[in-house]
Amino acid sequence: MESQFKIGDFVRFLNDEGEGTIVSFSSEQSALVEDSSGFAFEHPLKELVKIENSKHEFSQYNQVQPNTREMLDRNVDAHAVKAASKDFKNRYKERAANDFPHNADLFEVDLHIHELLDNFERMTNGEIVTIQMEHFERMLAIAEKKKVKKVIFIHGVGQGVLRAEIRSFIKSYYPQCEFLDGNYQKYGHGATEVRFR
Repeated sequence: MESQFKIGDFVRFLNDEGEGTIVSFSSEQSALVEDSSGFAFEHPLKELVKIENSKHEFSQYNQVQPNTREMLDRNVDAHAVKAASKDFKNRYKERAANDFPHNADLFEVDLHIHELLDNFERMTNGEIVTIQMEHFERMLAIAEKKKVKKVIFIHGVGQGVLRAEIRSFIKSYYPQCEFLDGNYQKYGHGATEVRFR
């Protein structure tokens, strides 16, 4: 099967923030991509989206469907989630509430798992999403309490599961909020902006 990519293609990463240019192919399944800092890293081809223009990127992104079975049945080990939650709470005990200034216009919250936990390698995708959603819910509640006008939740693109869960949660439990895609120039399709009405 012929690859849809070639050297020189500009691509964005599905499971990480950022973009870059393909400089070579390390195998039939992976490519070296040079990012804006000038460093080249290997990425699986299945985790790259070729960018011809923003309209093309948006259509490609919309074809990435969340795995609804994973959303409904997360395959979560309660002990692993409890241990991860404890680790997370120890790290963020003082930070969460103090990070939000009162009546701020805008605040950013990064939900990437490496920002939340030191050890997550053995966690399933479902367990990771559970921790990310706990942090999202906690930070959204604090933002409302502190009267922050807008919060940007940086979730990355991935398979779209976390993005879909965030939006479903807001629809169900925060009817006083509206959400939209974060600033494309800054976040690509990897963020959701939540506004309090």
